[in-house]
Amino acid sequence: MTDPYLTLGIPEGADDAAVHAAYVEGIKRFPPERDPQRFEALRTAYEALRTRRDRLAHALFDTSAPTPQEILDKAAPLGPPGRPDAALFAALLRGEG
Repeated sequence: MTDPYLTLGIPEGADDAAVHAAYVEGIKRFPPERDPQRFEALRTAYEALRTRRDRLAHALFDTSAPTPQEILDKAAPLGPPGRPDAALFAALLRGEG
């Protein structure tokens, strides 16, 4: 499972209003008829973080390992000064390169 905080683009300390606002903004940018895959990812992330109780349950019980792309997104968010290519980063995680 991808990190719902990264999917919604919110910090881990976000409150209910921030989670809802990020979800609504995401739906405006990626409506289901235009990008159903992205919409489904947003909906799944919102359901995982909708309330304080949901966020606490996610923090305590989510045991899925992060993907290389999620590690890259957390380590170096988009924008300046830039970041390494995702393929290069995955190769470095495998010990190659």
